[in-house]
Amino acid sequence: MTDEAEVFENIRGIFHRDLQKEARAFQKLKGGRNSRVFRVECGDGCVFAVKAYFQSEHDRRDRMGCEFRALQLLQSEGLRETATPVAADASHGIAVYEFVEGESPNSATIGPAEIDQALGFLHALRAIARSGRAAHFPAASEACFSIQAIWQSVDGRFQRFDKASENEPALADFLHNEVEPLRIAAGRWCRDFCRENDIAADVEIPIIERTLSPSDFGFHNALKCADGRLVFLDFEYFGWDDPAKTVVDFLLHPGMELPHALRQRFYAGMIAAFADVPKLRHRVRAVYPLFGLKWCAILLNEFTLEHMARRRFADGTEGAWDGTSQIEKARCTLAIITNALRDFPYHP
Repeated sequence: MTDEAEVFENIRGIFHRDLQKEARAFQKLKGGRNSRVFRVECGDGCVFAVKAYFQSEHDRRDRMGCEFRALQLLQSEGLRETATPVAADASHGIAVYEFVEGESPNSATIGPAEIDQALGFLHALRAIARSGRAAHFPAASEACFSIQAIWQSVDGRFQRFDKASENEPALADFLHNEVEPLRIAAGRWCRDFCRENDIAADVEIPIIERTLSPSDFGFHNALKCADGRLVFLDFEYFGWDDPAKTVVDFLLHPGMELPHALRQRFYAGMIAAFADVPKLRHRVRAVYPLFGLKWCAILLNEFTLEHMARRRFADGTEGAWDGTSQIEKARCTLAIITNALRDFPYHP
């Protein structure tokens, strides 16, 4: 059997065993970088969304378990901006969810109302975090609770390219002549800024200042229903995180093309909604260039063998990719960071 045929057979088994239904029709949907997503129609006409998650001995993160438990929590807390979890099979890395009818938002369909929905959802996660009912959840994937830890995370990501750049002259040139000078400048700027604003870079923020986060949050992971309601997707990295990271990732994410006015609305809304978090505005300013560098590294991930394996699994094909294109995307993010060191583009 082909790999995809095996996945279908496993899905049929889960439906028969856990739902007492016959999975008949399979339609592959656009999924993420780490999973395959299918629309599955049953013999009785019921429709579900099914995710088959990437599993590797080199990456032990339990993406399926994390997402399924996160959605169970949010459903139990009364949040309806997510898909209902239905069934999960850890042995095969497959989970079944409510199928949500909707379209992926784009620049033409995102406005102030959608920004406010995103803010409302994140505010609700903050309320759950403060309630203490999610204390048993772990930290979000790659969560960093001090500025020093963010620096270490950024350094670790770029160290992964040392070997890859040996056979990629364009990558080596970009890292040496463009990324490294900015890393040095950003580090110097961040240290000065933290000192001027009395921020201890090596001290973790206390638990009371942390929030729950999908980690990869934004309109790129959402569906817009016919009634205008947004449903947020992809909770594979869900957990406790720094709200400054939530703010900055939304502003910097290369997968979202939003006009400045909407980004400004989000920034101001988050600062207001998280007014109980001391110095959040200053910490967002401090970590903005650091997470910008991290996004540069993420955009270059396809140069690593590990990332290629996940992409092949999600796409189901060997697939072609353009390294030059990824470098150009990373270069655009570098330009944003460079400008922000001189003049931060957002203000409360």
